[in-house]
Amino acid sequence: MPGLEDQLRRPVRGMRDITPEQFYALRRVEDSLSRIAEAFGYRRVETPAVEHFEVLARKAGREIVDEIYYFRDKAGRELGLRFDMTVPVARVLSYRLEEPKPVRWYYFTKVWRYDEPQHGRYREFYQFGVELVGSDSPRADAEVLALMAKSIEAVGVKDYVIRLSDRAAMDKVLASLGVEGSREEVLRILDKRGKVPDDEILDMLRRAGLGGGAAEALMALVSEQRPGSEAPDLFSKYDKSLGERYSRVVKALDAYGVLDRLVVDLSIVRGLDYYTGMVFEAYAGEYKLAVGGGGRYDNLIELYSGIRTPALGFAIGVERLMEAAGIAPAEYPLDYYIYPMTEDAFKVAAEVAEALRNKGASVAIDLGELTLREALEHAAKTGVRHFVIIGKKELEKGVVKIRDMRRRVELEVELGRIREGLQSLSAT
Repeated sequence: MPGLEDQLRRPVRGMRDITPEQFYALRRVEDSLSRIAEAFGYRRVETPAVEHFEVLARKAGREIVDEIYYFRDKAGRELGLRFDMTVPVARVLSYRLEEPKPVRWYYFTKVWRYDEPQHGRYREFYQFGVELVGSDSPRADAEVLALMAKSIEAVGVKDYVIRLSDRAAMDKVLASLGVEGSREEVLRILDKRGKVPDDEILDMLRRAGLGGGAAEALMALVSEQRPGSEAPDLFSKYDKSLGERYSRVVKALDAYGVLDRLVVDLSIVRGLDYYTGMVFEAYAGEYKLAVGGGGRYDNLIELYSGIRTPALGFAIGVERLMEAAGIAPAEYPLDYYIYPMTEDAFKVAAEVAEALRNKGASVAIDLGELTLREALEHAAKTGVRHFVIIGKKELEKGVVKIRDMRRRVELEVELGRIREGLQSLSAT
């Protein structure tokens, strides 16, 4: 029977096979990020990969709706793969209104977007993120920003910045420029900054109806960046109460020790329509794409439940963060590879393996198809730490022979010590 064509043997476009050396690097990042979230009091949540299409599309925005993996099931229901976790979490909490507020949930899971695959963009990818639901406090804003900063630091990134803006402030800016009916289109255009040249952004703004110098004025404004400590003064220009709110946010960020990581950048608007207030994106080192972002979505849960529930959160693109941090595929070597040289030795090998596994070690037993030399070569290639030989001589002496594959030294260990619950076999 002929084999599959090469294109069928490869993953579907925009998706990847995650082999062990990649998976264990990913799992170490997952462990680091999960520890940070749980240290802040967040608890892990998971939702179905498949959602009702109407739930996903209700407040996503036109471009995101176009990226949803859409299909009908056998009953004709319109469904889609989740494109983020904020919408599913909002849906869950819309029928679990009895959850004590504030709710602090986090996730590390896969999401899907039918985007054009390119560097740093996959159609199936991992997101780590948090959702803080039920609080309108400026301290909640600061907590989420601080947690994002600490999460980025947890994977070893030291050079990073979080760019901060506010949708409410941007609405005031657009109103002052006479932008009314084209507001959503203007926000979508601004969200493309950094992905297309500024002169193209300027042309798109003009085509969207910003004439009489309004497009140029808007571009000048969003091209300016200020330290995070100046957020209260800047936002006060558009709304005094907004300035007062950010005074409290800044004070809390200073207490967390991350204020110097914040930069005010009005070009940050985020591409999702559910954002209502503070929005932000994180950038790491020289990596050109945002490694994460988030903001307030105070009206989203109300769309599903009818009850206004303030909320905010962030999501980090895990693969992007790993790339920005320079995290390479990781070895996760086997602790022991046991080579029984006879049938009688196999029974002893199984006993030794069970004793070691009970102590938490990873152990493989040779399947009897390799010569000793071939087995040693296989162990060397796969990063085995200890190679255990059990042959006729070893059985007669009541021992096993242990070879430390890294130090290239051998020793013999009595079987009795293993049966008594030896913690590990080591050539030390």
